[in-house]
Amino acid sequence: MKVAVLLLAHKNKEQLERLVSKLQHKNIDIFIHLDSKADFEPSDINNADVIFTENRIDVGLFEFSMVKAQFELINTAHQYGKYDYYILMSAQCYPIRGVDYIYNYLSDHYPESFIEIVAPKEDNYVKVNFEHIYILKRLKLKIYAFLKKHFSFKAYRILRYIPGGMIFLISRAKELFVKSPKVNLQKMGFEMYCGSQWWILPDAIIEKMIKSYENKAYCKIVSDTFSCDETFFQTAIMSDSDISIMTPDDNGNIINRKWFYIFENGHPIILTKDHYDQIISSGMLFARKFDVTVDSEILNMLDETDILENRLEKRFTNTN
Repeated sequence: MKVAVLLLAHKNKEQLERLVSKLQHKNIDIFIHLDSKADFEPSDINNADVIFTENRIDVGLFEFSMVKAQFELINTAHQYGKYDYYILMSAQCYPIRGVDYIYNYLSDHYPESFIEIVAPKEDNYVKVNFEHIYILKRLKLKIYAFLKKHFSFKAYRILRYIPGGMIFLISRAKELFVKSPKVNLQKMGFEMYCGSQWWILPDAIIEKMIKSYENKAYCKIVSDTFSCDETFFQTAIMSDSDISIMTPDDNGNIINRKWFYIFENGHPIILTKDHYDQIISSGMLFARKFDVTVDSEILNMLDETDILENRLEKRFTNTN
């Protein structure tokens, strides 16, 4: 079995090199999309066993540019060969288990899909994601960041309504001429789903996703949603009767992810050594998100756990 790791990277060169080193395996190829805004170049990476995408996208949070970068990785992997599994992850992710364990786990579970798919409900973010057209996302976030930096938190909470309100009105003005993503998807016969951006998918589903990406009408609709990167794959998978064979739970969700994370205010927090026990007891394969400029000790602790696990496994194997 062959596995393609698809890495989205934009900062922390040393952390990226460390992650690449942890994922080295004879049957795993590593592909990296380095954001065009990164302050280092592919040639600066101290590892020859990786393949960089030729095209580098200027990726923005919540923008369709994130989806474009993902398909730069998928298409680059396709140029190098056939893979049974594709793992999409951020350079701020890190494996909880050793690479041999991860590879063997996937070999034993092929062609199962590991992804989070959340159905729309009256009180969840999925419904909001498709309800209106969302544009100028990057401008809004940059203005918010400027306000946070130069004003008190109390002032920020008030001032943010000025740019937020203006962009809200511009988005609603567009809706006078273009229907909402919800309406347009329903016209195409698509159901609406969201979920975590990070997944592990088998080759058959990836082939279907490539066809979805070639569907320009579908891509245009997704680009108008609030969070494109958490929408594209989930909606495409659940709207294809040939591949949506996973069984939803009583709430219509499919929660089969292999990432540990902690959310606060709608975003994953930076994990530190204080989260170590939660991470290793999670039963997941990966965790996010980490930042060596905040806490590198947690990665050392995970590496030490991996070394101990390998020693115990070898000892058990030798005694049997």
